[in-house]
Amino acid sequence: MLIIRKCKSFIWIISHRHKFIFLKPFKVAGSSSEFALSSIVSKNDIVTNLSKDEEKKRYSLFGIKEQNNRLPLSKLLSGFSKQNKKDIRKLTWPKVFHPHCSAAEVKRYVGDDIWNEYKKISIIRNPWDYLLSFYYWNPSDQNRPEFKNLIFENRHLIGANNVHYHIDNECIMDAFIRYEHLLTDIDRLPIDSKQRIKVKQILENTSLKSGYRERDKHKELEMLNQANFIDKAIEAFCALELQQFKYEKLKM
Repeated sequence: MLIIRKCKSFIWIISHRHKFIFLKPFKVAGSSSEFALSSIVSKNDIVTNLSKDEEKKRYSLFGIKEQNNRLPLSKLLSGFSKQNKKDIRKLTWPKVFHPHCSAAEVKRYVGDDIWNEYKKISIIRNPWDYLLSFYYWNPSDQNRPEFKNLIFENRHLIGANNVHYHIDNECIMDAFIRYEHLLTDIDRLPIDSKQRIKVKQILENTSLKSGYRERDKHKELEMLNQANFIDKAIEAFCALELQQFKYEKLKM
């Protein structure tokens, strides 16, 4: 049995310069998008960390790394959380935003004024394709069971990004970038045309966390058919993807 931890969303950029909050769920090309958007952030924006190698590459190209993500002492003293204790035990200063931060937590921290003024943006993906991507993402090279068995044991992955898209069951996003249309949907960002061109050029040449997935569509369709129990679960927990974006089960 291989259990994949439950994934909550995590914020990665708050741009005071452009007045947007970009929240990144899992398995939506978020790291590549974050990398590209790092090229247009200012020194006052909040940027969370990438992996070690990605951070080095980002800094060498853009002079940007994790920034403004240290929890102020006043905030730390006013509310000492379990996560703060974990950070201190690791001899690291507590962060403002951690990888398991939900949209509700972001709203509480930034306050109503910024939350209501800034544009909330995220990335969304076909939920069946999302599960296949999770299955193939295996950086530790562990031997994996069949798709149907792994997904059955990790049913919590279905709809796991809802905590990112919603607060109190209400969608809080102002705009979505579709995974399948990253380059065109970048136009939904509140940035000028020159910055859009720059982001798109970088995104076209960036592919982080790739190379794990096989590209045999016949095999993937067979895997989905053998795990057809996920269809009802997706209908139940992925209403946003199915109703608003009209995603359907993958076909030939």
